Amino acid sequence: MLKFYFFTEFQGNFLIRMLLAHLLADFLFQTKKMVHSKKWFSVAMLLHILIVFGLTFLFTKNLVISLIISLLHYIIDGIKVELNKTNLSKTIIFTIDQALHITIIILCWGIYFGISQLVLKTLLLPINNYSISLLFLSYFLITTPFGYFIGLLTKRFQNTNNNEVKTDKNGFLIGIFDRIIILTFMILGEYSAIGFLITGKSIIRFSEKNEDIKSEYVLLGTMISYGMIIITGILVLYLIK
Repeated sequence: MLKFYFFTEFQGNFLIRMLLAHLLADFLFQTKKMVHSKKWFSVAMLLHILIVFGLTFLFTKNLVISLIISLLHYIIDGIKVELNKTNLSKTIIFTIDQALHITIIILCWGIYFGISQLVLKTLLLPINNYSISLLFLSYFLITTPFGYFIGLLTKRFQNTNNNEVKTDKNGFLIGIFDRIIILTFMILGEYSAIGFLITGKSIIRFSEKNEDIKSEYVLLGTMISYGMIIITGILVLYLIK
């Protein structure tokens, strides 16, 4: 179990309040109309930034931090407006946007309490710490790389007797989260919980048309996925220990 001792309970509570203010401003008090109407200079953008400032000040009681967070929030949201004009995926834009907001909040918090070096050291743990680096590598490996490899192994089932079985994005994402959950259970030593996922797979139902082909396709893909993730989990646990 990881334990962090570089900040006090008060400092931790202060960070929680900063993050809570951000989440409330970006998700609860920001309507879809505001999101679509935001531009560099618009009423929607001004209103949103005022909400960010008001909530941050309400939760922290610190004028300087509230002003800095609001200004940087405005710049990030302005960049997001420009990115939305491109062909970049909305999911990627959203992820980058939230990652920047949260990183800025954590860095401002660290600087305010004089623990910025420790915060940076902690943020770099995935690079500098062997065990955490190994976990990050394994989690990345079981997502897209494993997904493409399984797709190649089951490719011949996707076109049998002109009955096409399509691996859509939903199925691809289900497989990714399936493997993430299994690896997590293995790392935690909760092997019996893996049966929950297997049971969930067993209730999948198909239409009568192409049922045999689809069943074989899904069963083969599932078995390959489970086999690969179990082997990966065993290797990760062995290398960590």
